[in-house]
Amino acid sequence: MLDNPVDIWIVQAEKKWLHALYSHAKEVYQETFLPSHDHKHHMRVWNLSKQLLTEIATLHSSLSPAMVEGVLIAAFFHDLGMAQSIREDHGKLGRELCRSWFSENAYLPPHNFDRILEAIELHDRKEARIYPKTGASPEILGVLSVADDLEALGVIGIYRYAEIYLSRGISMENLGTRILENAKLRFLNLSKYPIAPEFIGEYEKELKKLTRFYSGYLQQLKKVERPEKCMDGHLGVINYIRIRGISQKIRPEDLAKLAREEEQKPEIQEFFSTLEDELEKKRF
Repeated sequence: MLDNPVDIWIVQAEKKWLHALYSHAKEVYQETFLPSHDHKHHMRVWNLSKQLLTEIATLHSSLSPAMVEGVLIAAFFHDLGMAQSIREDHGKLGRELCRSWFSENAYLPPHNFDRILEAIELHDRKEARIYPKTGASPEILGVLSVADDLEALGVIGIYRYAEIYLSRGISMENLGTRILENAKLRFLNLSKYPIAPEFIGEYEKELKKLTRFYSGYLQQLKKVERPEKCMDGHLGVINYIRIRGISQKIRPEDLAKLAREEEQKPEIQEFFSTLEDELEKKRF
């Protein structure tokens, strides 16, 4: 039995939209190989959004069915633009994909449709100003941005950052530094989010996992003459993502089995086995 109103609103929103949104996201990515941001990523962000909304509901009474519905819709469009372009302004493409989807399918847009479109377009501007100030009511943009940021941490985040940054042409020499800078800025902004501080604080350990990995990557990078040939340690993990994942288009959940079959170094097998477990755990 659902006693919390937000739980009821989540069930209602999912019953109305989830199947259609998930199917559409999967279809959009049918011709684009970018597992870190495809339909499964959108599902994980929605699942995090649900947890965040439930947490917010214990602290604030300003949530509404429209707010929950808006977060669900925005979550499933926020990175759809990456199927067309992996540039940092992909939010604009996602906004138009959302507008087109409602129009082409004759769906009646929610009354807060402008806020939904705004959240889709602006979600990747990881600036403090997109998060509400203390005392302010939660908004779709803030909830979506927080959920998306949290999904970029931990083992999944290590893979997600590597895939998108390498796909954008960032060199292995610059990769670790760029990722650490971005991740730390994200979490700095997250730590200032006043609406669910305890929930967000629990993810600090996930930031530490990512930070340890890429700090180790940078240390190993200094000791290797040809990093692109290294197949052990942190460099080996990144090269496995680069070669088997990106170049050969093997999905992250399938890399663990392949690494075992190829008898890769134990640290590579362990990383992708952990990644496989995390992806399975956060599938629903």
